Amino acid sequence: MSAKRKILVIDDDVQLVDSVKTLLESVGYDVSYAYLARKGVELARQWEPDVILLDVMFAGPPGPDGFQIARELHEDPQLKGVPVIMLSGVRTVLEIPYELSPDPEWLPVKAFLEKPIKPDKLLGEIKKLLG
Repeated sequence: MSAKRKILVIDDDVQLVDSVKTLLESVGYDVSYAYLARKGVELARQWEPDVILLDVMFAGPPGPDGFQIARELHEDPQLKGVPVIMLSGVRTVLEIPYELSPDPEWLPVKAFLEKPIKPDKLLGEIKKLLG
């Protein structure tokens, strides 16, 4: 039997993390998570996930946002090969009239999904990245 594929969720929304974890585990993925951006990067280095799901905006004291973390992961020699799917409601919250999409410099992620996330869309993106 092959090892389970590992997915790391970095998001400060406890309910979202719980529902995504439940969804992903129900289809056979091994899931870990972090509610803080910095903790997520540390966990990624230790756990070596196959895919990272990353939020854009984090509550609490000023710290890196998801855009900064995506660039940090992309520049990290150990983690740069791990595909990142960005999850966000930032367009709705900030009323941004344009689509946000992956960009090799500014937003080095494989996909950008708007919250609320449709389960089939999320699973489809993950499956596409894992082949």
